[in-house]
Amino acid sequence: MGLHSKSKFDLEGGGESSCCGFCYCSKKQKRICCLLVWLPVIIVFLLFAAVLIKGLTVQDKFERMELSQEEIALINPNNETTIAWAKKLGGAIKFPTVSRNETDQNVQDLENLHEYLKTQFPTVFSSENVETFFPNSLSILLRIKGSKPTVNPYLLCAHLDVVPAGDPTKWDLDPFLGEIVEQDNDQFIYGRGAIDDKHSVIGILQALEIVLEGGKPERTLYVAFGHDEEVSGHNGAGEIAKVLEELLENNNEKLDFLLDEGMFVMQGVVPGVDDPVIYIGVVEKGWTTLELTVNGDQSHSSAPPRESTIGILANAVSKLEKHRSPAKFSSGPEYDSMSYLAPHASFFFKMVLSNLWLFKDAVSSVLAGGSELDAIQRTTTAVTIFDAGFKENVIPGFAKATVNHRIHPTETLDDILKHDKKVIDDDRVQIESKGYFPPPPISPYSNDIIPFQIIANSALEVFPGAHITPGTLIANTDTKHYLHLTDKIYRFTPAFIRKNDTKRFHGFNERISVNNFVQVVEFYHRMIVNADFSVEDSLDKDLPAEGSGQCDNLEEGCVANNDSETKDNMFDDYELVEDS
Repeated sequence: MGLHSKSKFDLEGGGESSCCGFCYCSKKQKRICCLLVWLPVIIVFLLFAAVLIKGLTVQDKFERMELSQEEIALINPNNETTIAWAKKLGGAIKFPTVSRNETDQNVQDLENLHEYLKTQFPTVFSSENVETFFPNSLSILLRIKGSKPTVNPYLLCAHLDVVPAGDPTKWDLDPFLGEIVEQDNDQFIYGRGAIDDKHSVIGILQALEIVLEGGKPERTLYVAFGHDEEVSGHNGAGEIAKVLEELLENNNEKLDFLLDEGMFVMQGVVPGVDDPVIYIGVVEKGWTTLELTVNGDQSHSSAPPRESTIGILANAVSKLEKHRSPAKFSSGPEYDSMSYLAPHASFFFKMVLSNLWLFKDAVSSVLAGGSELDAIQRTTTAVTIFDAGFKENVIPGFAKATVNHRIHPTETLDDILKHDKKVIDDDRVQIESKGYFPPPPISPYSNDIIPFQIIANSALEVFPGAHITPGTLIANTDTKHYLHLTDKIYRFTPAFIRKNDTKRFHGFNERISVNNFVQVVEFYHRMIVNADFSVEDSLDKDLPAEGSGQCDNLEEGCVANNDSETKDNMFDDYELVEDS
């Protein structure tokens, strides 16, 4: 007869229970053990279910507003007209309106381009409904008077100048060819300025020509073409803004919104989204140019010091490149850029993008894997100039480097300086800002914002299979000169861009397809037609209620500063230097 001793668990639980024959547990203990084992499994299951349900039921955050009950009427030009439009753009490209710096521009070519535009668009430049101004003689400002009294006109912008072509041997053809060429089984208008930004200039003027030939728009609008956008726009957009401000005041008008170059219709750029994406820039980055210097003793190279000025500075810039500014994915408009696309992504990416509350860090890591996508979520660091030494056998006593930061919309100059000083961690390296432009305010883009709806609707009418998303323009425009005139500044042109096209900007073999240029004209034509939806005849009239609109995501995502005093004063204490 075997012996059996009871444990204290038997006394507490009122019964015996053997766990694999090694110990004895009460029923209460077993329940607790089971709970501890199954609780993580249950949590994971519920989390998975929540992610799946959210992904399968995600709705489009952009809700399209019906601007008119009239049937959408595109121009749909025949082949002869299509080629004629393309040749107009090609003719503009033939003028090498290059801006090298603020005091070095091809002035004669700019003047010749003016004359060319007048001959190609005679209705625009001779209409009694159009007032023409030439601020600083080289820029162009048009006021197109609407058929209805208007106190809320809008502004369409583009620029006449281009960057230098660079090494001509790296172009397949003449950089200023301006002809229709056959490439990649398609027809393209080839040459510097095809996308940046003469397609906008010619597209706007062609759309205006068509509108004015049939009468005039209901709503008054302005058109501005700066001549020095590529070198900061001080003499172009800066002077246009002064004339425009005076015109607005004299006509008792307040600028409603502004549309300038910026983001594009892109395909194959956003991971997991196969359809074209209409990427409307609602903000652009700020920038600062920092000068890093190290002073030391000049000496002979036969007895070098343990650390030279060059070595100290090289170590400093190496640290800056290795330790990037922190990602701001959860606090900038790029959060909405991704969430807006969730309903249109492939299954896996739909699960991820519709559950950014859980996967935001993972998405940020994916964005960080590529320089172009990473640039939308953080302040970037680019070491652009390194200057030290003057003779091969002399240890220089001075070394200098130039670092250009493109500043994320949620950061300031102080943030950048603190980060850089902490990363470098060397008092021998002196840091000085040589120029600063703070990130402008984020323009509103919630569904009740009429200007955003006008732009989005116009783009969707031309690209019906595409999807709307707001975002950050990582480059800079000359819209900074208009910030005091309106808080609704949008950066978008309907150039169709694939992943392998991005290197053409300021690079080589710039081009735009003939069919895409037709879409450019169609878009600006629809812009002018759709803008008639919102004509106000009195500044005292109550406008429809609009949301704050800085961002649609209220939990995480872009954080906007609506402090009017901040907006009024934020541009008072910086120095602008040449930049593009």
